[in-house]
Parts: sequence; structure tokens; C-alpha cells
Amino acid sequence: MVNQKNMLITAMITAGAVIAFFLFFQNDEAKIKKKFQVLAKRIDKQADESDLMAAAAANQIKKMFGKSIRIEIPSYSVDKTFPRNEISPHVLYVRSQYIEMKITFHDFQFHFPKEDIAVVGLTAVFKATTATGERVDEIHEMECALEKVDDKWFFTGIRGIEVLER
Repeated sequence: MVNQKNMLITAMITAGAVIAFFLFFQNDEAKIKKKFQVLAKRIDKQADESDLMAAAAANQIKKMFGKSIRIEIPSYSVDKTFPRNEISPHVLYVRSQYIEMKITFHDFQFHFPKEDIAVVGLTAVFKATTATGERVDEIHEMECALEKVDDKWFFTGIRGIEVLER
């Protein structure tokens, strides 16, 4: 009986140590992937979203960015640097154009050119329904720059990659 009790306690301590390790000691790639998962969740919009929920989502998205962010998307003729305080109005405008929207990120490729700097190549899949009921299904190759400040990663750049057709 005492032997079983000791084995159970040992198993619980081991399980706790493993869980603590994965919660507190993730590598930078895992932290950045998590950042993209959180961004995708905050971008998601359902048809019944209120203005207050949209404003809260825009504010949460704004907090994920550095002091400024450079957005360069040639397919939409966008090439501009925005200060963090200008992000929320743009997020609210984009959200107002769609009844529903969802984004997912895939095929992560990490590069760390300097300590506390990351460049992540990825595929973004955007699905939405416009205010007029039109379906939007887009796939974009992107490169995102992030900077680590106080052990937290912040987006500092988003660049769309033009993919040549065959």
C-alpha cells in the first residue's frame, strides 16, 4: 500500500514537472506560433458581433504590435508604416467590411537574424463573407517580422510575398 502511494506521488510530481516545463520554458518558435494562434483567434469575427466586441478585439490586436509596424502588401498597393495607436481604427474598418471572417496560419518557417528578432515565413488563409454576402477565399504567402521585448514577441512588420503563377 505504501509502495503504491509513493509511486502515485512520484507520478504526480513528474507529470507536474512536465506540464510546468511546457508552460514556462517554451522555445521562441513555440512562443511565436502561439502568438499567431492568438492573433488568428482575435481576428476571427462572427455574424452576431457587437460594436463593443469589435472594439475590444481591435484593442487586443493593437497590443500584439510593437511601437510601429510596417505593412507591405504589393497585391493591394499597401506600403506604409503605422504607429501602434493607428492600428485599432484600421482593424475596425476592416472588420466593418465583413459579416464573418476567419484567418489561419500554416507552413511556418523561422529565421532569427539577430537575438530578439525573428522573421517568419508563412501561408495565411483568409475566409470571409462581405457585407454584401460575397464569399472571399484568399491564400497569401507572407513574411512577418517580430521583436522580443521583455520576453514577449511583438509584430513589427508584415509583408505579402508575390507568388508567380505557372
